[in-house]
Amino acid sequence: MSSLPQSILSGVSTRGGVMCYPSNKLYEEVAFVAYHFHWAQDDILNLDHSTRQRWVAEINKINQKLY
Repeated sequence: MSSLPQSILSGVSTRGGVMCYPSNKLYEEVAFVAYHFHWAQDDILNLDHSTRQRWVAEINKINQKLY
């Protein structure tokens, strides 16, 4: 198992905020965006967490209006 960087262990503020995100939730989000927008997996995975969740929310709004 890899060790945590010293900056995290010492409590130094780091950029980001999501240390671990459930992989099943990540797969659901990637599949959802890929299915609706036909974006490549790597492009979706390269989005930061909040941006990816925003696209999921926007797609949900579109779907609710259509159905």
